[in-house]
Amino acid sequence: MSLLLNTSVARIERSAQGVDAVTLLQDGTSRSVQVRGGVVLASGGLNRHAALCQTMLPGANADWCPAAPGHTGEAHGLARSLGAHYGTGGDSHAFWAPVSIRTRADGSRAVFPHFVMDRAKPGMVTVNQAGQRFVNESTAYHLFALAMQQQNHAGQGGPAVPAYLICDAEALRKYGIGMVRPGATAGAKSLQPFLADGYLTQADTLEQLAQKLGIDAAGLQASVARFNGFAATGIDTDFQRGVTAYQQNIGDATWTGKSPNLGALTQAPFYAVRLYPGDIGASTGLATDADARVLDGQQQAIEGLYAVGNDMHSIMGGVYTAPGITIGPGVVFGYLAARHAVARARV
Repeated sequence: MSLLLNTSVARIERSAQGVDAVTLLQDGTSRSVQVRGGVVLASGGLNRHAALCQTMLPGANADWCPAAPGHTGEAHGLARSLGAHYGTGGDSHAFWAPVSIRTRADGSRAVFPHFVMDRAKPGMVTVNQAGQRFVNESTAYHLFALAMQQQNHAGQGGPAVPAYLICDAEALRKYGIGMVRPGATAGAKSLQPFLADGYLTQADTLEQLAQKLGIDAAGLQASVARFNGFAATGIDTDFQRGVTAYQQNIGDATWTGKSPNLGALTQAPFYAVRLYPGDIGASTGLATDADARVLDGQQQAIEGLYAVGNDMHSIMGGVYTAPGITIGPGVVFGYLAARHAVARARV
């Protein structure tokens, strides 16, 4: 088996019997490779395809996407030229997570997905630009980011893009926040780079923090006061934070409060990072059959052409049922595609 690096697929060729060759480009050299079993598309999906993102992911910004740079959807264009089409009926064209963004010293951009390490922990709260909570901070990251978008388009309650993940000094020390690792304390040298480049905002009071962030100070103070009351009782009557096993699992099992997800923000200084809805993987992809064969507009298989991973339309219908929801189907349908392609090569 040969692995070709720095190589792109320029064309997929199809005869009456199905896909039978691909044209590859490598360092300015073109070569044609004959296909016996089939071609398996596993290019990562359409997340960075500019035109498709405008129509399928309105309001999303490519700078907020933590997916790999190669997820450009170019392979989809080749498949669609053979009659392939996208699946339909999903709740969302992508899977999502709240992300924070930092510009590195070399000018490149780091995008950090807030999966489970901070936002569900005691001493953490998320607010919109009116300083108000709008989401259960312990919910699944896909639902969290969808709530950000929904709040942003609702036209009431204040925009939520960006939203603000806020914590007190004790929560920062115990859990970190975003790219800031646990153990950091006020005045520590480890915090200075994050404060200097604006990734992290610090203030001695909630009012000062709101002023620095440009959000409503009275709203933030009221939201934190109400949240601190929930922490005292262990019951979040506004968003039911911490009521499920999943939410409790990403809280702090060692926390001595009444809920592993609820802890008051009391210890100054206070900190914040800005959150954006980042698309972490495409849900909409090429329609396929049970063997991962790509289907044409008449729902007939394009023989010899397969799609797996995020190139394949998600069997979950745009619903994020659990972490790894793209990995599991990718492994299963990768196996099914390979098995079918091998059988086809033997005919």
